[in-house]
Amino acid sequence: MTMLEIMIVLAIIGLVMSVVGVGVFQQFKKAQKKVAQVAVNEIAAKSVQFMTDNNNECPKSIDDLVAQKYMPKKQKDPWNHDFILRCPGTVNTDGIDVVSLGPDGQEGTADDIKAVEQ
Repeated sequence: MTMLEIMIVLAIIGLVMSVVGVGVFQQFKKAQKKVAQVAVNEIAAKSVQFMTDNNNECPKSIDDLVAQKYMPKKQKDPWNHDFILRCPGTVNTDGIDVVSLGPDGQEGTADDIKAVEQ
């Protein structure tokens, strides 16, 4: 084998690995969004349970849910941001808004992940 052949093989391996890496990264991003969606729905459900047990009194924050043992610990979203809990909600005025800020970490953008109405 010559050095040129070895370099060509390494270049081909590098190209294949980069294509595979991009595909894996895209799947990872989708998985993060799914995890965040499950988490905001879970927090919303726990908040409804809290309200049911406390005469429709809203939890002031996720810390209230943790203190009352509705959740084992305070969670962060997959991008390491705190979840936002509003009760009563601004979107769901009769219920609760739970939001993950998404990858950009800014509220009110298209990548925000919101709980399905409870």
